[in-house]
Amino acid sequence: MYRRLLAVFIPASLLSISGAAFAAQAENPAPEPSHNHRGGEKRIILENGEDAAITLWKPDLSTEPLTLEHGAVTLPKTGMDNYHAILAEKDWGDHKEAVIRYEYRHGPPSKQSPARLAAQQKTEFEIVPDPIPREHYRYHARQEWGFLLRFQGQPVGGLQVVLQTSNGSRLSATTDASGRVKFRIPDDFPGLVKGERDRRVGDFSISSEYLQGNRRFTTQLSTDYRVSPVHWQSTRLGLLVVGIGFIAGGIIGRVNKAGEGK
Repeated sequence: MYRRLLAVFIPASLLSISGAAFAAQAENPAPEPSHNHRGGEKRIILENGEDAAITLWKPDLSTEPLTLEHGAVTLPKTGMDNYHAILAEKDWGDHKEAVIRYEYRHGPPSKQSPARLAAQQKTEFEIVPDPIPREHYRYHARQEWGFLLRFQGQPVGGLQVVLQTSNGSRLSATTDASGRVKFRIPDDFPGLVKGERDRRVGDFSISSEYLQGNRRFTTQLSTDYRVSPVHWQSTRLGLLVVGIGFIAGGIIGRVNKAGEGK
């Protein structure tokens, strides 16, 4: 029987690509982007997480075990800002599965680079954001982002990698010799209205598999993404505003010159 830790952490009200429901909720039930949780506790629901080893990695590379209670773990207040990594692992001997998600948490300055946390080996087979988005940045549809696949800290080339979104898109690619792969995040939010700002959040996961002898390793990186701003940011309107600015500047300049000539 195929045993799997269904490994997608997604915002409340979304469904994972496998159809199982996972939710990430802050103490305040009002929805808000993951970067905006102001250091409070946050609840992560993980289905089929029984017997999984769950670890919270902090920006200073210290770790703290998390306990699954009633199908969920609670991220504690850590007293530091920047990215934290949540890692869930299941090991059946012949197959080990790892799931990781990076969550930005607010708090007193940690004075740590998020790249340091991403670079740290947290499990044998791992997908690493390359680069990891900085604070106030997000993954958006239509953007191209890179990811690094490594086993025991070393990059692995020639691996098939799959990206799937909660909106139903699926892409595949192969890592290059340096273990890197790039994806253009699908622009797949349904019902977009041109010119209207859309704050919806979806989820995507990137997964791969690596074989070492008779032992199989599967890994997944899960994160969220947002609607591309190009749907409401009009290039024509921008050019019109610039044109009006030039015209207004020219008129003001002529008036000033006329005033100086009197």
